[in-house]
Amino acid sequence: MPTSDEVMDEFAVAESAMIAECDIWFAVPPGFVEVPLTSIPDQSDARATHGIELLAELVSDEQYESLRSNMDEARSLGRLLARAGTVHLSMGVHQDDLGDVLHSVFMLKWEEVPWAPPKLAAAKAALASSEAGDAELVDLPCGPAAVVESLKEQEGQKVFQMTGYLPHPDGHRVAVLALSTTAGSDHEHYRDMFYGIARMVSFDNPLPPQLREQIPEAQEVAAARDVFG
Repeated sequence: MPTSDEVMDEFAVAESAMIAECDIWFAVPPGFVEVPLTSIPDQSDARATHGIELLAELVSDEQYESLRSNMDEARSLGRLLARAGTVHLSMGVHQDDLGDVLHSVFMLKWEEVPWAPPKLAAAKAALASSEAGDAELVDLPCGPAAVVESLKEQEGQKVFQMTGYLPHPDGHRVAVLALSTTAGSDHEHYRDMFYGIARMVSFDNPLPPQLREQIPEAQEVAAARDVFG
């Protein structure tokens, strides 16, 4: 999982990347603030609040209030999204070449699928999605994937979205990555951003040995040791 306060080279490592149960790793570019997927206040809420306050330096007062409103609305949907398999949700604030501020939303969720070879699983998951048109099969560092690009109208606004379907090596689930924006143009920028995120996805722990050694053992392992010694 992306972003926190501990910097490793040019990356920041989130607490979620340092748990034994973590089964997918990825990175998002600067400008994204994670939206906690729970209504219970905790440290993730504090980090989100801190992150959005930092973004206030990039936007006008009006845009900042709009971003805060969108963040509050997204938080209210967190529990519902989590029940649907969403494991990460973040909002992004970016500037185009003209200096205009653009907003985006990035989401990652799991979908359970019948076992199939990776390429077939990716293609089937893409074709089964509601927005699927022409799905492009691509090879990513983590394996084969299918990518769907869509531009549709929602509530009077055109929404550009890139969705990727990345089969897990276990063959029984697919990681679904979606990056969407209401930006009317500059789709090439968001297309590049999406592929940049997708190429960073790993199903094997990519952290250096000195960080992997700090990860506590899984709760199941600890429980079994307590019982059986």
